[in-house]
Amino acid sequence: MLTAGAQQLRIVDTLSASERTTRNPILLRAELDSLIAVYGPAPSKLAIQPSTVQAESKWPLYAALGGIVALLIIASLLYFLLRSQQRSTRTIHILHKQVKHLDGLVSAVDSAGHQVASLSKGKNGAAAPEKKIQYLTAQLDQARKSVEEFEGLKQQMTQVYKLRNYPGFSKEKTEIHVLKDMLETERSVALYAYEHFLKPVIAVADANKNNPARISPQEREKMLDLLISLGLLYSEYLYLRVSDLAVGGNIVERIASFKNGHVIDLALLKELNTDHGSRALALRIALDKMGIHRLSYPVFEETNLNLS
Repeated sequence: MLTAGAQQLRIVDTLSASERTTRNPILLRAELDSLIAVYGPAPSKLAIQPSTVQAESKWPLYAALGGIVALLIIASLLYFLLRSQQRSTRTIHILHKQVKHLDGLVSAVDSAGHQVASLSKGKNGAAAPEKKIQYLTAQLDQARKSVEEFEGLKQQMTQVYKLRNYPGFSKEKTEIHVLKDMLETERSVALYAYEHFLKPVIAVADANKNNPARISPQEREKMLDLLISLGLLYSEYLYLRVSDLAVGGNIVERIASFKNGHVIDLALLKELNTDHGSRALALRIALDKMGIHRLSYPVFEETNLNLS
């Protein structure tokens, strides 16, 4: 019920016959609604429409977010699957290389000979790779030991021999070739000394061993000549070995000629100088007092002791 001034206004849904004649202060509800629709504020129904539209507009956003999350999950699964496949491929590749390496070891041992083949058989004749590896390891250890022994031997040889002074030495050659050339020089000098000096001395001694007191003066002189010449040969050869002896002149060339059994070239030697003192002159005077005037190997420090 509404109050208008001093009167009360009633709002009803229907009117009776007496109320229709008077009408005042009675108002139909339908009439009130019409007045409110014309002069009143907008219906409250319109105020709730934006929230309804806003609520309805959120559904596509939720759907998009859900799709993105689903795509991220699928992408993560694909990434981990790809990584797992790559690791598996890499592992298979490594195993394949190891198998090939083991096959190579087995093949190498098989080619080593009958001894390796016999070790590589089990009770039923099946290959036994562990025995092959054990055999190969033993061979490697033996080879390593041999290398170490060779290195020690090489150091000793460089201390005993002056390799840089030997015939055929060159910085361009490997250590193996230098050592081979040195051993070849050693052999050629030994054979030359034996054939030219020691062998003839032995022959004279054997010819007179049953009656040595009756050896002739010529044979005695020959033996002394050969022994002194042998000593002079080796004294010259020592220049290649002893650090206190300086190598000079044609020593290396003369020793190199022994390899082919050549005799020394006397034209390369200096004539003995009797006017000035020298080691060669002292040796020559000592030989003269012993009655030895000529030598088969007259070389002493580049000097020909037979030319005076």
